[in-house]
Amino acid sequence: MSYSKQKNKIRLNLVIALIVISLFSISAGAKTLTDLADRKLSLPDKIERIVAIGPGALRMVVYLEAENMVVGVEEFEKRNQQRPYIIAHPELTKLPVIGPQFGGDAELIAAQNPDLIISSYLSQAEMNNLQAKTSIPVISINDGSPGSMTEAELKMALKFLAEILNKNDRAEELINIFDQHKNELKSRTSNLDLGMNVYIGGIGNKGAQGITSTEANYPPFEYLGLNNIIEDDKKSNFTISKERLLLENPELIFIDQGGIELVEQDLKREEFKYLKAYQENEIYQLLPYNHYTTNFATMLANSYFIAETLYPEAFKMLEAKEKANQIYKQFVGQPVYSEMAEIFGGFKKMKLN
Repeated sequence: MSYSKQKNKIRLNLVIALIVISLFSISAGAKTLTDLADRKLSLPDKIERIVAIGPGALRMVVYLEAENMVVGVEEFEKRNQQRPYIIAHPELTKLPVIGPQFGGDAELIAAQNPDLIISSYLSQAEMNNLQAKTSIPVISINDGSPGSMTEAELKMALKFLAEILNKNDRAEELINIFDQHKNELKSRTSNLDLGMNVYIGGIGNKGAQGITSTEANYPPFEYLGLNNIIEDDKKSNFTISKERLLLENPELIFIDQGGIELVEQDLKREEFKYLKAYQENEIYQLLPYNHYTTNFATMLANSYFIAETLYPEAFKMLEAKEKANQIYKQFVGQPVYSEMAEIFGGFKKMKLN
């Protein structure tokens, strides 16, 4: 890592640490804090029972190895058991239902008598209303803005939540693991020039999407020094026209399997068969990484498969499926790649025609 990059990383970590520290204060044995949605509230001195509602909230709890504190889950977690943290911890699906996804139900949450409600992507009005109805403090692990969770937001959420759940060591461990993987990917490719145009399609956005759903600043591409053929600094996930995709004509395409059925339908259209990647059989499948917001373990696992596909010599000693299992074990406690592959298809070249 260059001096300037190392310096910027130190600055980012210092800023995150200072922000998290400034959010907390102790008063008369109770903890008073400002959450990441800038809401001031007091927490009970002892927190043993929690629920997590909204996209990514339960995932953060599992990442911090605090799943044994959870006393209820959204109905979505029981009905759709396709995310790594749920596959790794099926015991969570045996817990009582606390309402639908994207926020739960006040009566069902209160019935489980949690000490704390951890929320994500809820508005301040929704959180205040839920807190008033349940008389249970509601904290937010993000500012409620729509879109995928970024790396900076992940680290902020982990450190913030770790302070509350007494999981500081685990948060630091996981952030270090994340950075180690990212640095390995970057170091092995920093001096390599791919010499071809790449594209990511099928990115989920409030459900499955087809081949024209893409993402600017796609993290695996950034880690590997790649550029999506279509970038937009002001956007994250967005949809392009089919004409734009055909005009840019990428030489190699990766598809998020969250939208694989729609992509398969797209590729039956005659015009898409003129894509260079289609004609040269260079379309590859990745595991869904944006499923109830960002799955960071899957994102890293996908990065290794992309690297293995594009830079086989640089990654010949690192088999992507084995790395995926390592990453899942580090993040959710179990090596669940085979289960994910059974559900979605796993890392492979797409069969065409």
